[in-house]
Amino acid sequence: MNERELKASWKNQPGITLTVPIETLRRGVTGFQRRIKWRNGLEYLGCVVVIAIFASYIANFPHPLMRTGSVLVILATIFVARQIHVRGSSASLPADLGARPWLDFHCAQLERQRAALHSVWLWYVAPFVPGVVVFRWGVETELAAGGPFARGPWANLSIAVVFVAVIALNRYVAGKLQQRLDQLRSAECT
Repeated sequence: MNERELKASWKNQPGITLTVPIETLRRGVTGFQRRIKWRNGLEYLGCVVVIAIFASYIANFPHPLMRTGSVLVILATIFVARQIHVRGSSASLPADLGARPWLDFHCAQLERQRAALHSVWLWYVAPFVPGVVVFRWGVETELAAGGPFARGPWANLSIAVVFVAVIALNRYVAGKLQQRLDQLRSAECT
């Protein structure tokens, strides 16, 4: 087969068919984007609350380790808020150009969110670890017994369990997004 025949064969391929009606696809895409915006809004609100709480700890506790840990947690929160914006924000919806652009856009957004959730341990949990460790060290060594924070190995283990649960939950959701991507890719929409 020469080059001309290959080009002719390429051009004569069957047309694009989509088993999902475009309105259903469009609703799915816009619903997903809306959920991402809602999730990020809650995350940003959580960041504001964390910053306010740890700023109050800086003001109310004279202990150097607790203050240092609070500053580190605030810095981690700012970093994480930025990462949520960079890695997890929703992109602008495409112009109404037909099924294929909507499907490509949705797949790209699913891939982007899956990657963000899969690596949450690196950009979401890990930045908090130094601040929490230093803060907890201050609670354990500088704060008088009967202070406002739980002490001992069970309190510290509980925090570690929360970190692991955040990672596990995000990995689970990333797996669900991967399943959805696999469904979309295996559907007849070439």
